[in-house]
This record gives sequence, C-alpha cells and structure tokens, in this order.
Amino acid sequence: MKFESLVIPGEVYLIGYFLAFILSFGTTLFLIKVPINFPLSQLSASDGKNVKSFGGIPVVLSFLATLWFFQLSGMVDSANTPLVIIISGGAVVMMLLGFYDDLTHCTPRIKLVVEILLACVLYYCGFQIERIGDFIELGNFSILLTILWIVGITNAINLIDGMDGLAPGIIFFSCLTLIFVYLDREIIGASFLAVILAGSVLGFFIFNFPPAKIILGDTGSLPLGLLVSMITLLPLNQGYTDEIYYLIPVITLLIPILDTSFAFFRRVAKGISPFLKDADHFHHRLGKLGITPVKAISLLFLIGLYFDITAMVTVYYIGLIPKLIPIYFVFIVLNISVLITILKQREKKHRNE
Repeated sequence: MKFESLVIPGEVYLIGYFLAFILSFGTTLFLIKVPINFPLSQLSASDGKNVKSFGGIPVVLSFLATLWFFQLSGMVDSANTPLVIIISGGAVVMMLLGFYDDLTHCTPRIKLVVEILLACVLYYCGFQIERIGDFIELGNFSILLTILWIVGITNAINLIDGMDGLAPGIIFFSCLTLIFVYLDREIIGASFLAVILAGSVLGFFIFNFPPAKIILGDTGSLPLGLLVSMITLLPLNQGYTDEIYYLIPVITLLIPILDTSFAFFRRVAKGISPFLKDADHFHHRLGKLGITPVKAISLLFLIGLYFDITAMVTVYYIGLIPKLIPIYFVFIVLNISVLITILKQREKKHRNE
C-alpha cells in the first residue's frame, strides 16, 4: 500500500501541535491529581519515590485524538484515512501490550513475539525498507530489515525509559530534528505526524522531568517507540529513499540505539539472555558516578543535540551524500569512542576514590 503525500496548510501544523500539547498536559495533570485505586497505579520513579504510573495513556491518546480530530473534521484530506487507521491500530495494540506488561510483567519472549507479528502486519500495510539510495535493492532482506527497525526502535525507547524525563525528552528532540528535515524536503505526512507527537510528548514531559510526578511505563514507552519507527518509515513508502532519510533517523535516535546495542552484546558476552534487565545502561552508569538525574538527562540531551546538529550538514549538502557518508560515519565512530573513553575513565576514577 502506498500512502499519498498531501498538502497540509501551515496553520493546521500549529493547531495540531498546540491541541496535542493541551490534551496531553490536561489529561496527564488529571491523572496525577485524581485519586485512583488501581493495581500498580503507583510505581517507584528513578529517585525511589512513588509516582503515578501509566503516564503513557494520556500521551498516546492525545496523539490519536488530535490525529482523528483533523481527519473527522475534514481539515485533512480523507485520502489519509487508511494511514490514520493503520497508525492508530498499531499504537493501540502496542499500548495494550505495554499495559499488560505493566500489570503482569510478562516474559520478554511474549513481548518480542507480539512486536514481531505487529511489525509483519505493518510491513504488509506499506511500512517497508525496500531500498537504500539508488543502488541498493534489499529484495528478500527488506522484511527482515523492516522488522529489525520497528522492533529495535520500539525496544530502544523502552529501554531508556529508566530515568525520569529521558525517554520523552529524547523523543521530543528527535521529533524536532525530523520536523526540520521533513519540512525542508516537503515531506508532508511524516512532518505532520512528528509535529503532533512532539506536542503530545512535551505535554507529558513537563510532569515527567525529575523529580517525576508520573512515569510512562511500558504502556507509554512501547507505543511511543512504535510511533517514532513508523514516522521514520513513512517517507520511504512515499519514494524518499535517498540515504539521508536513513541517516537522520539513526542520528536522532543514536543514544537509544547505542544503549540498546551495547546492552544486547553486553548480556550475550556475559552468557545471559539479551532480554533480561540490568543496571548498566548509560543513565544508570551516570547515576553511579554521583551525577544527579537532572544533570544526567541534561548531559544526554546535549550529546543527542550535538549529533543532531552535525547531521544537519547532510540536509544542506545532500548532493554530497555518497562521498559524505563514509566520512561522517568515521566522524560519528570517533565521537562515540571519545565519549565512551571519557565515561570509562570517570568510572575508573570513581572506583579508586
């Protein structure tokens, strides 16, 4: 299925952003203020204090409510309806999976199976990585790479949701970068979705910033990760297959991607299941150094913003992409190596004190 790229007036972007923000802010505040006697309605935040859980519900519902408001009001072309239905269905399924996991702590295997099945459905609905640039046709590897991207990004966002404010903050800044790139390239659908998601996430982020009054839980982190993966795949469906449309999403999500990759290989090297939880994620390691949650997430945000800005070079010099990517790849690897080395040195110094 191919999704049409339709014209959306600039004022609709603004209305969508503020409507999503207001709905998210209001429903999150309501959830915090209203007493709820429900199993696991309160969980421990990263500072050890009990806070309201299931914060993902107002975020996801505000995103979907805003999306359907424009669809049903006629402010957005009705040709978008199939896309809105698929996005809504995927987000609701993943939110229910997260809700079930928050209540029952289901096994990682069950979560992974559901995520893969959903990714397969989305693939056949049109969210596909079929080619990279003008020369690399993926063929039979298309579905494998698509599933890896959807499941990988979904779980990457889920795994960094271990420190107050981190996951929604990363998503918000990623959306801002994607909005800038997509609007510059006149990619309407994906930019509009990113604008609405940014508003929904920011309305919640205000209450999730340390010390958090409410947390996402898997109810929020899983569907939000799925929505980010779908937004980044939408331009590919509409024929935007230049290397930049793969590079920018990877760079904007570099911190969760690296954190998830390191966690996977770290656990495999220890001979344990890569799906088991541990306390060696970046935010955990910064916390062990005595860095406060506010300083830790601020540092991670600055690092992410730094990589976002460097990636913007490719937006303005897209004609140099084939020659620039190898150089930029080396640049990224060197930067990551320096950051990891600094972290290890700080950890070594901290242990010796």
